[in-house]
Amino acid sequence: MDNRLASLSSTTLLNGTPTPMALLSGTGEVIACSPAWEQRVGPPGLLLERVHEGDRGELAARMAAARDAAGSTSATARLVDARGKVTPMQWTLWRADDTALWAAVKPDREAWETQARILVDVFQTMDAVIWATDKEGVLRVSDGNGLAHFGIKPGQIVGMTMRDLYGEGSQVLELCRRVLAGETIRTDTVADGVHWIVHYAPHRGDDGEVDGVQTFGINLADHVTLAAQAELLRTCIDSMPIIIWAFDKDGICMVAQGGALAQVDAVERNGVGKHMLELCGSSPDVREAFQRALAGEIAHTEQVRQDRVWRTRFVPQKDVLGEIIGVGAISEDVTQQRRVEQQLREQLRLTQQQQESIARLSSPIIEVWQDVLIVPLIGSVDADRAAMVMESLLAAVVERQAAFAVLDLTGLDSVDTTTAQHLIKITNGLTLLGCRAVVTGIRPPVAQTMVGLGFDLSQVCTLRSLKEALRWCMSEARRGSSEARLGSGAARRG
Repeated sequence: MDNRLASLSSTTLLNGTPTPMALLSGTGEVIACSPAWEQRVGPPGLLLERVHEGDRGELAARMAAARDAAGSTSATARLVDARGKVTPMQWTLWRADDTALWAAVKPDREAWETQARILVDVFQTMDAVIWATDKEGVLRVSDGNGLAHFGIKPGQIVGMTMRDLYGEGSQVLELCRRVLAGETIRTDTVADGVHWIVHYAPHRGDDGEVDGVQTFGINLADHVTLAAQAELLRTCIDSMPIIIWAFDKDGICMVAQGGALAQVDAVERNGVGKHMLELCGSSPDVREAFQRALAGEIAHTEQVRQDRVWRTRFVPQKDVLGEIIGVGAISEDVTQQRRVEQQLREQLRLTQQQQESIARLSSPIIEVWQDVLIVPLIGSVDADRAAMVMESLLAAVVERQAAFAVLDLTGLDSVDTTTAQHLIKITNGLTLLGCRAVVTGIRPPVAQTMVGLGFDLSQVCTLRSLKEALRWCMSEARRGSSEARLGSGAARRG
């Protein structure tokens, strides 16, 4: 009898209170609850399952403490409803018997006020409008900086009806009727350089019934400019011989744009949703470049696909926190560029060959007498030409067993430090091979320059003309032959 009376008392208490209140078992399950609890928290069940997972441990600890406390215990925990909406709530717990607990809940006003302050602060910086009506269409709220676009001040039209403001048959009035019927509507309007996005939603009372309309509108005027800029950029990209790709971290293509798409096959033209390796090639270079981009580097690859040369640049894509969320890539058809480069290389090779031929012609090695070589130098002598003359002359000396090499400077335009150094190197090289170097044709300006530069040619035979050089070489050759014969006769007599 006592248990039945206790049960009747609990039921009567819960049915009669407007407060969201419930009786909890020792395991935290709702045994009985008030209609207000069921409306706010939900039907009977395990309480902790209705609480945000981040707050369950704290609420469970407070429930355990309440069973041993003489008075009530308070707790703050977020409630998650069936739609996933999270609401900060204030919980009050007190002991019903040895195991059961009474629980009451109400919105956490401090948390609500903090959120409200933040929302108001943000709202006041926006070019936006918020308004709300009751069921009869009477404006109860009208606020926001965006009202200035209509010549209205905040609160100025509160108390007026939507019919008075817009007239019967207007689109806005029809939207309000649909929202009062339970719809949620979003409109997007661009006019006179102003871009309004307006969100209409039903307002519901504590009983869950629609009792008004609440609306939020924001002016995205800058969005109009951004959209125009984006369209211009898209047009430019589509006219350029490139392909711009965007891939997620798994390599799936999210964007494929660019004028060069017309040069690829249908698979690449319709690349969105396909894997990077299918679009950019499956070579190890491409795989490595993609992985390097995911690691934060910028990487390049070049490969031939369908008889065309494609150069692709992979770059990491990051979010606002700096985390890599994917890879961007730009592919460029460089086929013509590579052809031109090959042509230029071939032309350069031919030019170098021609220059070498001209240099050889300008510095021919002439065997004018047995054991005598002449090299007339014409123009200027730079490092490359000097190296070529030395290489050719030394090779000729060895091949022809020359004893004399005449460097004729009659045709030299001028002699500077570099030219003089090259001449010294050539004569030194001849000396090392046992060939006597003779320098002829040094004109007065050239001689003056060489003396001014401090070059010592005392170890080199210098003569006035090529004629004298040939006479000297023949004389030296005859003298060498005579000395050789005398030496041979003396050896026989001995």
